[in-house]
Amino acid sequence: MTAQPDSDTYLQSEDGSVETRSPFQRLAESDGWVGQVLPGLVAVFFIVIVALAVMAGEGALMASARSTNLSTLEAVLSNTIQRFQDWAQDRENDVRVWAQDDGVVSALEELSASPVRASLESAPAQQYLRDRLGPWLTEYGYRGYLLISNNGTTLASVRDSDLAEPALMLDLVNLERLSTAGALLTRPHIVDLVTINPGEENGQVDEEILMYSIAEVRRDGERIGYLALRIDPHAEYTATFRVGRTGVSGETYAIDQTGRLLTDTRYGEEFVNAGLLAEGHPSMLHVEVRDPGVDVTRGAIPSRPYAQWPLTVAARSVIEEGRGHNLRGYRDGRGVLVMGAWRWDDVRDIGVITEIDVIDALAGANQARAVLRVFAVAMALSFILLAVLFSAHRTITRRRAQVTAAANQRLSQILMTAAEGIYGIDGNGTITFINPRACQMLGYAEHELIGKDMHATVHHSRRDGSIYPREECGIHYPGLPGESADGDVFWTKAGQPIPIESASSPLDPTDKSKGAVITFRDITNRKRDELALRRYAQELKRSNSELQEFAYAASHDLQEPLRKIQAFGERLNNKCYDALDDTGRHYLERMVDAATRMRRLIDDLLSYSRVNSKTTSFLPVELSTVIADVLSDLEPRITAEEASIRVGELPAIEADPGQMHQLFLNLIANSLKFRRPGVSPSISIEGSVEVGESGAMARIAVADNGVGFEPRHAERIFGMFERLHGRDEFDGTGVGLATCRKIAERHAGELTAWGEPDAGAVFTLLLPVRQGSVT
Repeated sequence: MTAQPDSDTYLQSEDGSVETRSPFQRLAESDGWVGQVLPGLVAVFFIVIVALAVMAGEGALMASARSTNLSTLEAVLSNTIQRFQDWAQDRENDVRVWAQDDGVVSALEELSASPVRASLESAPAQQYLRDRLGPWLTEYGYRGYLLISNNGTTLASVRDSDLAEPALMLDLVNLERLSTAGALLTRPHIVDLVTINPGEENGQVDEEILMYSIAEVRRDGERIGYLALRIDPHAEYTATFRVGRTGVSGETYAIDQTGRLLTDTRYGEEFVNAGLLAEGHPSMLHVEVRDPGVDVTRGAIPSRPYAQWPLTVAARSVIEEGRGHNLRGYRDGRGVLVMGAWRWDDVRDIGVITEIDVIDALAGANQARAVLRVFAVAMALSFILLAVLFSAHRTITRRRAQVTAAANQRLSQILMTAAEGIYGIDGNGTITFINPRACQMLGYAEHELIGKDMHATVHHSRRDGSIYPREECGIHYPGLPGESADGDVFWTKAGQPIPIESASSPLDPTDKSKGAVITFRDITNRKRDELALRRYAQELKRSNSELQEFAYAASHDLQEPLRKIQAFGERLNNKCYDALDDTGRHYLERMVDAATRMRRLIDDLLSYSRVNSKTTSFLPVELSTVIADVLSDLEPRITAEEASIRVGELPAIEADPGQMHQLFLNLIANSLKFRRPGVSPSISIEGSVEVGESGAMARIAVADNGVGFEPRHAERIFGMFERLHGRDEFDGTGVGLATCRKIAERHAGELTAWGEPDAGAVFTLLLPVRQGSVT
């Protein structure tokens, strides 16, 4: 540098006078008690304000969360009740229709003539009813029927043991309401079954849970008896309430006037473990909704006997008040804190309650509260830190004068060794000093620049070579602070432009004649790194998004439960298949099929998620060889389908061999699967190479004569889990085509589709011949 620190105008004021300080600065720098205590008082004041704001925010947040949960609970409750009402009306309509059937009416009159078991068993009308009603009952899930006389004697049933016996289920029916409505649905009730073995004095007592839909049988407007259809509450009645099992803890159930549970509960195992329900007994009709006072699921032991436990808040309220809700939290039958809503159904004479664990319902709100509290702590620490810094500032200010002289002496050394270019100009833009780093970047010696017009020397033109007018230059105009525009360059002595980032700071904004100091740096490497970083960030964002989707779908070890379902399903099939009736076998087959489909879906999701996670380098791949391997894998299926496949000339490209095999395997298998009924599949695979602005691209088309699709679904079919056909028409998970497109995108290519209904589909794959050549 040519100027000495003692005489440089940028190091000291013109006259060397001390700067004028404000009253607040003098107060802060004073040693009195006000200057010492004031920062702490200000910090405490702001901490209190933040604490009050956080408390108000938490209150509003919890109120909003409870309001949202109330809306959700009431919606679930209404939907569940509506579903139950629809189901109940269907059952009542069924029995009402059969009660009006001429054959049923005639059979009742015939059987009423001799209501003795021997006569009833051998009566032709008895067999007629069993032949007439039996198949229909089996098809629609009923367990049996009772034809009852006016005096309550059972005249007809699928079981001979019921004949000539009193129909006790009439005790469960309000006959006046039945007469008005024409048909009613009873509540579930327990029937004791006594099994007497030969040689035993006392039989074994078992139980059965039943309910009935009952209707009056009339002839010429006069009631001559009743028809009742037997329903299994476990199979249908309690299933209508399962729609209310929202989330991981949501539960909707029904109770009677005593608080007894009329439906099965999802927490039956917990009731058994807590000793509130006997092993092997269903929760329906065997549990009363009572508050144990403690959480029995955590091993706590209630202090009072079961008979002294009060009904839960929900059970007591729905019985006494008819409807209501509680969002503050109360204990359910397990002693777990829940919130819920409830309503009494006067028509069915049951109370319906929907509940959810408080910890589950308020999980989001509690997380937000935690964030608010962390924020409050952070703000409090910030205010304390500011107070400490303010006090430290007082000490630093007192010492500033002592170090100013030493700082001025070191400034020249700093300028000489700074990693950034630094130079100064006067009011005319003439350079007054420059450090070695600036000279090195510009390729000049120091004496070649001192006294020169800096704008005319290094800033005269833009990157494209156009003239940069001096009046538009914000850097070398000394009156105002300025920064270089994006894409600004300095020109070196060799005539080469270098991208720079610079800032101009005037020594005195009110007097431009004093000049300015400009700092700049060469950002060539940074520009290159920023471009690479943006590319990597985009790729990482996309990859992370896909990994998150997969982690959500494949969490909680989905594979292991499915393997157990399949294993036990196979055992049940091998050991108990002959012991099951047709309905049981149907249920078993559906269970095994559902587990298999779920296993296939998880495998497809895993395959999809691995597309971008593969680290295999791209290698030269002969697509004709890949297609040959794929056709070899599919040979049994091609033979079975009697498919014809024509393969044209295919190019060689750089790609991941395994993913190319997977892509074409999915596409060809897709064409084989979506065939038209009665038409043998015909598939053609053609390839070509196109050269355009993006370089050489391989185009491969896979065309078939299958069912096709609407053109408007051309993008939809590549979505995850998207299916245009029902599973009963075509099997699959809806992941295969999404995986194909993901593989194409990983190879910097694209996959598109065209189709028409019953005219087939064409899948077009466009891939770079050389990876890295596409820009």
